[in-house]
Amino acid sequence: MTKPKGKGDDLKYVVWKPPVRVEFLVLSSLSIRPVQRSNTFTRMMRPGRDSPDLSSVLVDSLAEGSHDKSYHPLSFHCYGKHGGTYTLYAATPDERNEWRRRMKEAIGARRAAQAEGSVFQVETITDDTSLPSAHHPGLITGRISCSLPFAKDGHSLVAVGSEDGIWIGMLHQPDTLQRVVSVKHVTQLAFLEEQGSLLVLADKVLHSIDIESIVPTPVPRQHAHQPVLGLQRLSRQGKHVDFFSVGRQAGRILVVYKQRRGLDSVFCVLEVADRVSGNASLATGFRTAREFFLPSDSTDLLFLKTKICVLMSKGFEIMDLMEFQSVTIPQEEDLRRLGKRASTCKPLAMFRLREDEFFLCYDEYGMYVDKRGAPSRSPPVIEWEGIASHAAWHPPYILLFGPTFIEIRHVESGRLAQIITGQDIRCIWDGRGLIRPEGFDEFDDPRTPRVHAVLDDSEMSSSFSTNQPHSRSPPKRQHVVVLAPTERLVVPGTRYSPSLLSVADTLPVYVP
Repeated sequence: MTKPKGKGDDLKYVVWKPPVRVEFLVLSSLSIRPVQRSNTFTRMMRPGRDSPDLSSVLVDSLAEGSHDKSYHPLSFHCYGKHGGTYTLYAATPDERNEWRRRMKEAIGARRAAQAEGSVFQVETITDDTSLPSAHHPGLITGRISCSLPFAKDGHSLVAVGSEDGIWIGMLHQPDTLQRVVSVKHVTQLAFLEEQGSLLVLADKVLHSIDIESIVPTPVPRQHAHQPVLGLQRLSRQGKHVDFFSVGRQAGRILVVYKQRRGLDSVFCVLEVADRVSGNASLATGFRTAREFFLPSDSTDLLFLKTKICVLMSKGFEIMDLMEFQSVTIPQEEDLRRLGKRASTCKPLAMFRLREDEFFLCYDEYGMYVDKRGAPSRSPPVIEWEGIASHAAWHPPYILLFGPTFIEIRHVESGRLAQIITGQDIRCIWDGRGLIRPEGFDEFDDPRTPRVHAVLDDSEMSSSFSTNQPHSRSPPKRQHVVVLAPTERLVVPGTRYSPSLLSVADTLPVYVP
């Protein structure tokens, strides 16, 4: 987008906003009414007027010889933090339609090229969902908030949580999904495979449920334990749980959940105990190991190799669970030197790139740091196209989730590799919450998907109307998908950035 400066021979058009990626453009419908011509409006549309909000595609001859008394608008929206809604005015319907045709062709060609070189493809888990309370087999009702794939008895299953309960079925077989737990406002799920425990955060209360009680083994094994029916409360009475996280450290499986006390964050550490115990307090299979608090609000907790990382408003708090000593990274002076402020940056995630380097994800940018938290590269910052609400990690790519698109970047170069568009996009599984037996990690195979999302990718969501701001919007479609890696990610030499170091380049040939 440009605006004119100067007059006569000195007239120049100066770029006043950066170029917009074509895949971020969405055209409006043609239901926008023409604008009646007037002397005032015509003067506003003439070249030379500094009015970037009213861009024109008029030519002088049209103003002189046309009998059409209207200007015909073409509106489009640009996604991203530098985007917005714009309107171009043409003198005739034919000219407006020609602009629209060429823009649609450009958008379609760009998206086709991206699909050809995509590193992730969208595979459906289910799209049979409903926001109203209507029930039939396979239908998930309520707003979906989380999902979790897991294996049991040799079958690949998926659990989906919503504000109406928990559904479990065979992965990629939507008709098999059935509601197994009727509990309100499910926001998180985790599965401890060795213990056979499904952890559920519902209505601000942390529960454990025996997986055998909801997905029984067809032929029970001898000496198998008797399943405990119903939800077993793990969090304390009268205390709301904001979130929880599970991980393995020093040979122990730990569950850490956060409660709020005033402005402080209080964390309770649970250790998975042996079910076969004479201690009645261990009936749920968990015992309280320790509590600690941090004098600030927090939004998430990540398990690192030997420590934990708590996402705070001021940064990333790295803590040792043995001595409960912590340090905040990055330092305030490092952020100021980069033109960033801790108070305006929302931490989202922290990923290990190698033994001595990490990548810190914020809502608007990412930063490379060493193991002390100091910037490790030049330049150390990657600016996102949009404002992310969640970040997921599938080496060597970072997936950034915003409400209207998923931004996928190569972590070594920061280069934008792919854009997946839609409406009401949310990450519902980022690879965490699944604790397999020690020494077993199915993520060693780069072809294993580790990210789920929900989005509205219907035709209704790909257009907008500016002339009916108060019209009732249609119900949103909840399309639950898995972002599956393509061969461009897992086969050496066929990736998006073949000249850059990648996890795929260092792996041996995969043998099924």
